[in-house]
Amino acid sequence: MQIQPLPYDTTALDRFQREGPFIWLWEPERTEAVLGAGTPETDVDLARCAADGVPVYRRRGGGGAVVLAPGCLVITAAYEASRRRFATQWIGPVAEAVARALRSLGLHGAAVRGMGDVAIDDLKVLGSSLYANRQVALYQGSLLVDPDLDRIARYLPHPSREPDYRRGRSHAEFMTSLVRAGYRGDMAALRAALLAELERV
Repeated sequence: MQIQPLPYDTTALDRFQREGPFIWLWEPERTEAVLGAGTPETDVDLARCAADGVPVYRRRGGGGAVVLAPGCLVITAAYEASRRRFATQWIGPVAEAVARALRSLGLHGAAVRGMGDVAIDDLKVLGSSLYANRQVALYQGSLLVDPDLDRIARYLPHPSREPDYRRGRSHAEFMTSLVRAGYRGDMAALRAALLAELERV
């Protein structure tokens, strides 16, 4: 199947040119698979995606393959790259902001793991990517609020590269959602907590 450029990249970069820095929290309306800039195509089950009508995109930022689906909250944050000496220095502080927001909501085990992941008690709830040029550092993260985690395993084989803390675990053993981890608040409270921390980065 044909892999298209991720349209949200263009939307976000165009918005930055018009408005400057922004934070955009949004929920996917359908299931999509997204490859990182350097991720091999084998990290997505293209045949299964084609059979199920799931589009596959490739984003400009790095990181591994992800599945965006209802029940996820996507964090798109565009910052002025010049505020930090190296644009790549953004991903850690943004992930820390997400972890702080989750802890403020009672998820006390939330912590940054690997290269920009956020985990709760060693189970991943957020993966992230970064695209940067001289003007903008574009961060994108997918937060697993309450998606169908089985759908992620359906479309993503075991990744070709993984962080040390994964320790070879399958998707089912490695991931959780905020709801499974005990979050009982609503999406509005989650959005407010995330915005409060992300605006401080």
